[in-house]
Amino acid sequence: MFPLKNWVFSLKLFAASMCAFATAVAMGLEQPYWALVTCCVLMNPLSGAIRSKAVFRLTGTLCAGGSSLIIAALFSSVPLLMIVSAGLLATVSFAMAALDRTPRAYGFQLFSLTLMLVAVAGVDHPEHMFTVAVARMTEVGLGVLATTLIDGLFPSSHAAQLQASLQRWLPDMRHWAECVLDGQPQYGQVEHERIKTLADIAALSQLNAQLRYDPMLDRQDLKKAIAIQRRLLAMVPLLSGISSRISSLSDTCASQVAPFLHEARDALHQGRPAAADFALRLQRQADDKIYTPWEKMTLHTLADMLTETLNYWHGVDVINTALNDGSVLDAPLSMEVSNAKPFPLLIDTDHAIRMAAGVLCTYSAICLLWFFTSWNQGANMAILGTVAIAFFGGVDDPGVAIAKFGRFACLAMFLSALLCYGLLPTAADFPGFALAMAAFMLPIGAWAASNPLATLVMAMGLSNINLQGHYSPFAFNTYLEMAVASLIGIYAAFLCASLFRSWGAEHALTRSMKQEMKDIVSLSRHATPRARDSYINRSLDRGALAATRLSTAWQESNNSVLAVLRIGANVATLRIHIDQFQGERRATIERLLAHFGGGLNVLQPPNTLLKEINTALAASLRESNGHSDRAVRALSGLRLAMFSQAPLATET
Repeated sequence: MFPLKNWVFSLKLFAASMCAFATAVAMGLEQPYWALVTCCVLMNPLSGAIRSKAVFRLTGTLCAGGSSLIIAALFSSVPLLMIVSAGLLATVSFAMAALDRTPRAYGFQLFSLTLMLVAVAGVDHPEHMFTVAVARMTEVGLGVLATTLIDGLFPSSHAAQLQASLQRWLPDMRHWAECVLDGQPQYGQVEHERIKTLADIAALSQLNAQLRYDPMLDRQDLKKAIAIQRRLLAMVPLLSGISSRISSLSDTCASQVAPFLHEARDALHQGRPAAADFALRLQRQADDKIYTPWEKMTLHTLADMLTETLNYWHGVDVINTALNDGSVLDAPLSMEVSNAKPFPLLIDTDHAIRMAAGVLCTYSAICLLWFFTSWNQGANMAILGTVAIAFFGGVDDPGVAIAKFGRFACLAMFLSALLCYGLLPTAADFPGFALAMAAFMLPIGAWAASNPLATLVMAMGLSNINLQGHYSPFAFNTYLEMAVASLIGIYAAFLCASLFRSWGAEHALTRSMKQEMKDIVSLSRHATPRARDSYINRSLDRGALAATRLSTAWQESNNSVLAVLRIGANVATLRIHIDQFQGERRATIERLLAHFGGGLNVLQPPNTLLKEINTALAASLRESNGHSDRAVRALSGLRLAMFSQAPLATET
């Protein structure tokens, strides 16, 4: 039913789990199943993921253990304050996890979870908290050690995955660039495919935290891949701008420029930089009297953008060659590779605050129920409810995700009951125990190799059977009570998930566009080169996040994700350089920027704005003698991004 690699993964998981459990029992630790569960959640098909999770889990556990002891020391005589302080601290940590979109978030999540397990679950016995915290940290450490050692015997590297990513990126980006140079339209379904490529490239930033821990992946190779990523992403707005400008050319002008585009296409295909005189020849072509001022300006801009794109791609080709054959890079590229940092991921503070509010609401509601009922399973409710909303409440449809979590929790309860009351009673010694555990763990482990939620089934199942050094099951009525408490906590999270945010991909896209417009308003009022670059990074990241959200309606609409990026970048360029302009030119640009500063909807701009852009562009062309300076390039880019279908004004 499962491929061989899944069974190999499962055997590694089982071996590590049994080693950790046996060691914990031999050491006389009170909760040896914690070591076993740690192995279950840490084991991964790739060594880098195991080692990174091991570091993050161990760090989170140690910090939570220390925090629990501080809380107990301060509030041991007032249990209510212990619960409140632990809940607030866990909420803040879950919010930090929502802000960090890399695997490092796991450390914050484990901090909160351990705080719940030690401080909240132990609120009735604070005098035992030091022992519990030390035991928890020791057992987690045993699980980390066992998993790392077993994986070290049969390591598996991310290198093949990284190489496969590069083999996808480079042909896709080359095809994108070739289609642009061929004059093919880049909107609707075509743009959706381009954004999927963008998302694939940007995903390296999320994996970087794992790749750095891969013992078999050369650090210099990783640096080269990151340098390639940054160059490819820098090409995205350039390609979008080139496409819009080629589409704006008249048939006569396009036929005259076609040889230059073919030359650029050949250079791109061969990985050559732009010829030394390429831009000069195209600009001379632009100065021919048969062209309109708009066409002359467009060709001057194209010359610069094509040169920049070809040089970016040439660098990509050289770095990729060095990555494959180990050739030495020249000094500038070598310095670029050495300083390469992953593409920065968007920090969504608003989303994190809403997540934190949902976590706090769920925790508070469950704790109130616990307080008024005095149910001895209140801690279990609080832990599972908080985990459900914190781990699954951040997706576009948290209700669907939490409900799925609930179904898997039900499956975990059923399978763990079979283990606890069916298989384990047949074990008279450790070999018998190992056989019973193998019957439970090996099939689920093989499933977990391809479905991460199967790990949840195993971890929850093993956490709820009171697995000690000897067979000591809960009474069945207690087991059922625990199961009911867990489900109440999960479905309390389901109810609270909708209180602070709307669900659905369409809402997420709309919210993303609102954030874009807010950024554009800010850039129209004040901008620096650094702020412009930061905006482009945020906009590219939002575009990458949109890849899986774009519905058919969005794909067929004119709401181009990349066009909005170009609008923001051009508005920033105008604001940065406006002090260099005088007289009529400056006045027209100021009037234009005032529209954006007033919260203009860039997806549905008024027709009066087209006249403002044309006026500002005409004034800029007169002062620049028809050539493409920064203002002309930005104004023409704005016009094409916002009014691509509007006929060109004759005076422009």
